[in-house]
Amino acid sequence: MMAYREEELLARLEKDMLHPDLLFTKDYIEEDGVTADTKRRYEEVVLEWLLAHGDGLVKTDRNWSMYRTVVRRASDDGGKLASSILAQKDFARGLALDMGILLKDGRTEEWGSFPISSMDRMGRVLTLYDVRQESEKEMPLRRLLRVWSWKESVNRLTVASALGVTGPFVLKASVLVTGASNERYGRSEGRSISLPLRRLGVLLGVSELYLFHGIHLLPVNPGLPLYGQYTKAELLSLIEKDSAHPESLYQKDYINRRGVTWDTEEPCCQVLGEWLLNHRDIWMTLPRGLYRRVVGMRTEKILRNDMFAHIRRQKVLPPFGRVLPDDLVFLGSRFQQTGRPAMMVHDVTGEGKEMISLVRVIEVPESSDTLLGAVLRAFTHLVMLDGEKLLKEMKLPEDSRIESRILLQEGESQTDSFLRDLPCLSGLMQAMGVGLVMMEKGYEALW
Repeated sequence: MMAYREEELLARLEKDMLHPDLLFTKDYIEEDGVTADTKRRYEEVVLEWLLAHGDGLVKTDRNWSMYRTVVRRASDDGGKLASSILAQKDFARGLALDMGILLKDGRTEEWGSFPISSMDRMGRVLTLYDVRQESEKEMPLRRLLRVWSWKESVNRLTVASALGVTGPFVLKASVLVTGASNERYGRSEGRSISLPLRRLGVLLGVSELYLFHGIHLLPVNPGLPLYGQYTKAELLSLIEKDSAHPESLYQKDYINRRGVTWDTEEPCCQVLGEWLLNHRDIWMTLPRGLYRRVVGMRTEKILRNDMFAHIRRQKVLPPFGRVLPDDLVFLGSRFQQTGRPAMMVHDVTGEGKEMISLVRVIEVPESSDTLLGAVLRAFTHLVMLDGEKLLKEMKLPEDSRIESRILLQEGESQTDSFLRDLPCLSGLMQAMGVGLVMMEKGYEALW
């Protein structure tokens, strides 16, 4: 196979995303290649792109082939392993189910199978297991995408009917590797999974586990079912502990983690947002003045921020008024710069006693931000401002209100995820004076 250039590889991947259920069958995922120009591994390039475009890894009526789900008894088809697991009843910190899944494609040929399954004790999460021998050679990314494709191809209504389940449940899948020596648990080598691959696995609801046979421990406080997934109580415990230092909340991993809680299946941002809405007073202790003003044009040249440079050249940013000459740089506790500079725009409406003066601080989110993380960063910056001093220095009306806006780019996957989380956080954002704005270019009718 001739090596792809990185640009060719990404173009091929983007085209193949039209049918994500077939991604694992593509040559650049099946084989361990290196790009012809940048010398990066195919898996590294593809993983980076998939993590940035995770919103496309969703099954729809238009992008998925038709597969038939056949529910069978694990005790009939799973062999000795299934029988042994069923005999002990407990498995994977849940209950072993006498249920296997066979998937058939449109030609009624076998597409995939999950010979073993288990359900958590609350009946909320069903896990299907793809059993593989350790000796089998398969690229890690291919294995992940294959099991995800099979999982998403399962007809949940068919499974729910077979189980007699009437309420909603989460469907997950795991590769169960068998035949490995128990001694592997005493070694560090061979057990690590790359962080990008782990992150994609969390996003897709797919994990990899090794089957252990022997004496082992069951934690009294059960561990997490998947890397990075929290219960509601754990989330609340973490934020209560970290609330002693609210200036660093937006940097916490759990703040910028997408998904739902393990037990209540509430969006994590909703659980955290509701707590923060009721505890906004934690920011009252933050020191003021941890910022400095810098000449905007100089900042944008140094950072090569073409978007902000273009805005500054046009001098206004409708409908928010005129662009102020200075940017704001926010400082950490040791007075080092944290994050990107923020642009300021000023708008005045009305006259006399009815005059309203508004200063908006416009920030661009980091690529790793969730909406909640971006909102907390923006609000933390607002709290750090010495508003009275800043307005006086900028020769603006002393009764001006200062708010924050997070700038989004149309068509970005991050923008889509922000808009999905917006209903869960709109109350918190309104209370904090933080909003979202979308960049547009062209003609518009404005007041």
